Amino acid sequence: MEPRIARRIVRNALLSLFLYALPVLLMFATFYLTNQRPWEKKAKKAQAVLTRK
Repeated sequence: MEPRIARRIVRNALLSLFLYALPVLLMFATFYLTNQRPWEKKAKKAQAVLTRK
């Protein structure tokens, strides 16, 4: 395989991985900056429902 084509394949693969991971990274950055923990709120609601009965 030509080195030029191999570099293009690697570049495209890295770009695809970055685009795939970008929404997840942005989600975690948002949670960090806003100090939100949605998974904790859901657990508290479920626990409150269980303790009422």
